[in-house]
Amino acid sequence: MTTPDRQIDKIFGALESAGFPRSLQNMLLPEWVTPEVLSDAAVSSEIAVILAKRLGLRASPLFTVSPRVESLRRRDIKYKRSIPNKSKDLTAATSIAVSIAESIASACRIEFSPLPDSADTLRREVLASPGYWIGLRNLLMTCWSHGIPVVYLAGLGQGVAKMDGMVVYTGDRPVIILSKASPLWAWQLFILAHEIAHIVLGHVAPGEILIDEELGEDSYALKDPDLDERAADMFAIEMLNGIKNATYTVSGDQINSRELAHTAHKFGKANQVDPGHIVLNFANKTGKWDIGIAAAKLLESEGQPAWAVINDAMWGGIDPKALPLDTVEFLDRVTGSSPE
Repeated sequence: MTTPDRQIDKIFGALESAGFPRSLQNMLLPEWVTPEVLSDAAVSSEIAVILAKRLGLRASPLFTVSPRVESLRRRDIKYKRSIPNKSKDLTAATSIAVSIAESIASACRIEFSPLPDSADTLRREVLASPGYWIGLRNLLMTCWSHGIPVVYLAGLGQGVAKMDGMVVYTGDRPVIILSKASPLWAWQLFILAHEIAHIVLGHVAPGEILIDEELGEDSYALKDPDLDERAADMFAIEMLNGIKNATYTVSGDQINSRELAHTAHKFGKANQVDPGHIVLNFANKTGKWDIGIAAAKLLESEGQPAWAVINDAMWGGIDPKALPLDTVEFLDRVTGSSPE
């Protein structure tokens, strides 16, 4: 005699087949879920509803005889910066990012107001806030002052791919999601500037999602044939540097990471350009990524990891009390951070 499949097991299987691995499902489950709890049909139904909510799915199709997965919201998705032969399955990360964006947008303390429509004007606005240059922290603060949330999406478990950056346009505001797996402020700064450019240049509209799959060594600054991507790079570079198409080199063929970091810091302070951006820009121009990354690490050796700075700003920019407790717990898990 065989034991009939439990509905919850069918639901887990349907989600896995739709691109939501069991490792991710387990991460999203509330702490009180145990094997004993799952054996209770009534409680397991509640668990399925929680998963559906956190993944942005319709709950009712999960309870049919043959569970199926349906998105709760229909949005046009624009995939950008996909590296040939390295394309990722971003189904799970996209679904979670949309849920995050909608939750954060609903609790944002500031009403949305558009950013300046030129790189020069936006640069001057950011530089009016504290800081020697446009850096990650003051650019984040500028976004939040315009009611544009910025969130860092942490690791989602083994086998779950993430994008480097994206913009989700909710009903009343754009939300920027950063998720590149790098602690470097300079990397996240450039991606943030790039996503801001997409918003300012009108590349993403209400009801749309724009996903930059990868903004790394193989796809950085003006190397993409896509016109929107090149325009976003050009806007970001002009805003961060104060001049169009800025690139950096050094005299002579030999320079080590410590010398590069020192030179970049001196130049950056004098010209209001983030030294970390300078060394990554140098690496992109010369192909010397090992030296550039090492220099960026030296420049940031005493700071918090970038994700902590991003999510500290997030918790300060929203009212957690405006969200249900289970949503706050969900945000804790997927951002790897919590309100103080």
